[in-house]
Amino acid sequence: MDFDRFKKINDEKMNQGELAGATAVATYRNLGCGDGYRIYLRVEDGVIRDASYTTEGCGFGLVALAMITELVKGKTLAEAEKITPEDIDRAFTFPDRRKNYPTSAWEAMHLALKAARTGSQPSAVSSQPGAEPVKADG
Repeated sequence: MDFDRFKKINDEKMNQGELAGATAVATYRNLGCGDGYRIYLRVEDGVIRDASYTTEGCGFGLVALAMITELVKGKTLAEAEKITPEDIDRAFTFPDRRKNYPTSAWEAMHLALKAARTGSQPSAVSSQPGAEPVKADG
């Protein structure tokens, strides 16, 4: 793991914060570790023009969210849906014991992509890293 890059992403809070003009918002909570994420997307003409997040999670969660929000920018919704947890791990090599963070960020992003497609504001919880999220929005 590149600790200097980890520290820089955490210090600079890459892509972190509520996104003014967001057209899609989704909330995700991982009950396994307690992390809570909110993903914001600004989609215009089917293309993700901007993406950000807020989190109640740790530094590894922040890095995973920073990576996936960078990866989706400029992509169509269909292209963004093809991003995998492995793509997030390639963008920042997570230690073996932290490989669940890219999966959680991916699950959260897929909720935001669903919100962009449907106009809803979904939320979900995952009881364990990598588990199928359970809809929490009825």
